[in-house]
Amino acid sequence: MSKKPTHVFLLGAGRSGTKFLRDVLGVSPNIGVIPYDIGYVWRYGNESFPSDEYTPEMITPSIEKNIRKILPTLVEKNDNSQIEILIEKSVPNTLRPSFVRTIYPDAKFIHLIRDGRSVTESAMRLWSTPPKKGYLLKKMRYFPWRSYSYALWYFRNLLKGVFRFGQSQRLWGPRYSGIDKEVGILPLELICARQWKRCVEVSISQLKSFPKDKVLTIHYEDLVKDQKILEGVCDFIGVSNKQDIMSNYDKKVVHSNVDKWRESLSSEQLKVINKEISSLNSSLGYER
Repeated sequence: MSKKPTHVFLLGAGRSGTKFLRDVLGVSPNIGVIPYDIGYVWRYGNESFPSDEYTPEMITPSIEKNIRKILPTLVEKNDNSQIEILIEKSVPNTLRPSFVRTIYPDAKFIHLIRDGRSVTESAMRLWSTPPKKGYLLKKMRYFPWRSYSYALWYFRNLLKGVFRFGQSQRLWGPRYSGIDKEVGILPLELICARQWKRCVEVSISQLKSFPKDKVLTIHYEDLVKDQKILEGVCDFIGVSNKQDIMSNYDKKVVHSNVDKWRESLSSEQLKVINKEISSLNSSLGYER
């Protein structure tokens, strides 16, 4: 890996397409990606904090050193010496862009926005889907066991979900402030809608203060419809050879995922969701 690769952080509420974008870009020999979310790395030193809404004031020299040390070791590439760009996409970072930028002041950020109804519907399914064993085993290979308190929280979360809520986990996705008190009391569709809303609001608010040449905002719906959006992403992060990426895009893109919420959500669920997010969703260009 080159001494100082360009760090690119993909921000987006869970189920907004950040994994798709990361995997499409990762085919380039000059791009190294971390192939899974690493919330446990970002939570180092602040594991007991009740949400993912970290502030720059929570960073200590030890925390910064640990994160900078671990991130490059998680990249999977046959030849790391060619890597010029490092891409990371832990979803909880959508709730703390300023925290991330304080550690990586020269980094670039891509904010991926998706219709809140699509995200909510998709997230609702993920709350009740058990984590894949292969995915967990891969993460455990690199898990820093000095962060054992995070591991304890994670497994307690799984057990509480099974025995108290009849689902695979008590909490899924980014933890906005106050989510612990609301889970089990509010309907799942409202929890998921609030997750999306808070993630989008925090990212938009904090990214406003970043240098304009360090931030790119795109919509998932545009990305899967128009290859030119991906070309713009490549230009933004500094990829000169786009051929492999474009070919990979053609293989991975699925156009049918855009409006699943129209068929999957009941009228009652949609009413709850719209009451929570319609104002923000409309301001982002999505029809009421």
